[in-house]
Amino acid sequence: MISGDTKDGTICFWIPSLPRIFVMSILIHATVTITGDAAQRGACEARLRRLLSEQFLKNEVTEHHGESALCYDLKVEGGIPFPAFAQASQEFPDLAFSAEWVDVAAGARGRASIANGLVTQQQTERISTHAGSGHPVYVAVAKDGTLELALTLFRAAADEWRGYALTASGDALVRVLRRPGAVELHATEGRPQWSVLWRRVPSSGAFVRDELQPPIEIEGAVFQELDELARRFVADWVWFATDPERDIAIEKERFQRYGYGVRDANVRAARLHLLRSEAQAQSGVLEHDTFSGEDAWAKEVVRATWAAKSES
Repeated sequence: MISGDTKDGTICFWIPSLPRIFVMSILIHATVTITGDAAQRGACEARLRRLLSEQFLKNEVTEHHGESALCYDLKVEGGIPFPAFAQASQEFPDLAFSAEWVDVAAGARGRASIANGLVTQQQTERISTHAGSGHPVYVAVAKDGTLELALTLFRAAADEWRGYALTASGDALVRVLRRPGAVELHATEGRPQWSVLWRRVPSSGAFVRDELQPPIEIEGAVFQELDELARRFVADWVWFATDPERDIAIEKERFQRYGYGVRDANVRAARLHLLRSEAQAQSGVLEHDTFSGEDAWAKEVVRATWAAKSES
């Protein structure tokens, strides 16, 4: 499916006298963000490095600090405790600590705030646990029937979206990352590895493309989830000119009736009928869009980077 045939509840909080700590079930990816006075953030950053080393978490935490916040990514299978951050929160009570997580296995994601070692807010919500179900979809088809972009994404973590993108001439697994002061998009090029990077330049807002040397191998479980997502998405929306003739004869006949040319990848005729009935744009582009909120923001990143490259 990918060119060359190429997954990131029961939430339990327990509050001992010292320190305050979160325990989450089968947590795959969480983000802790710390905001407040710059001088205190600097001291807190130094303190956390000692605490994380003492608690043997340093190798499981990646730092992505910006000008206005400290940001820590935690990726540990089997659940992640937060004693180091809770202790730091007690030692720096004027700083605001927030944690967000996604637990696909439990079908939940959530967020919480910590102040002075105490949980001040917490929220959880259910998410779809079945790849390809319930995820937002964006499909755009040009006036001549050319597939400009077919995209589905899911939010894998507080600051990360993953999914699958397809045009008439190519496809890719994609990953959108949002850090304090930074936005990146990673994409595949025929192999199960992130090999291309677009990074937004803060001063201009434009994206700059670069090759990842060496490429970043996609973890097996992550690739399996994305590959299943891509296959289900294609089965619902797309047919290929290289598919067996007996499978696409009706599709080709309907394209001919519409006056469309056949490309390498094409939207299924039944879906085209839906797009044509929904068409409102004066530009003639047929669009189907179920993205909303922050997911819509991630979609626009893909359109401004990988999709724009594919059109050029």
